Amino acid sequence: MKKDGIHSMVGSVLRNLLDRHPAFAANPFGDWNELVGEQLARHTRPVSLKGKTLIIAAYDSVWKHHLELNADALKDKINGKRPEHIVDRIVIRVGEVPESSPVLNPCRRELEKMKARAFRVGKKEKKPVRNLTPEEKELLKSISDPELKAVGRRLLKRLPIDENE
Repeated sequence: MKKDGIHSMVGSVLRNLLDRHPAFAANPFGDWNELVGEQLARHTRPVSLKGKTLIIAAYDSVWKHHLELNADALKDKINGKRPEHIVDRIVIRVGEVPESSPVLNPCRRELEKMKARAFRVGKKEKKPVRNLTPEEKELLKSISDPELKAVGRRLLKRLPIDENE
């Protein structure tokens, strides 16, 4: 296998791993709706995650109180069976609930900026283009779709005539 193929394969595997790992996610503990339920998610929203302190905005004191009663269960649900906890403390404040959850992982922007780089070993030479045989021209005439005909013409011009080529 060529080096550029290996690099692209390793890059795609690494990107897939980073996308699935919760520490590299925009919201490391997952979807807020699934975490707290649809009704509570409409009235509360995570605002920031600094250190291991999760700050949540609640619509009013009733929803704040509800979250405070369930804070320990919420921490357990967020941390799950992870070896290292993501959240150790939850702070709930009454205030404006944003429409959507913010990006809680500040390094996520850096990860999104990363693009897979193409590793070029050298310039690849194009195979020479050849003239079509009369049989191939007849075959192309029988194709009614112009796009398919154009693709077929390009492919046939790149194919070697002899099996030895």
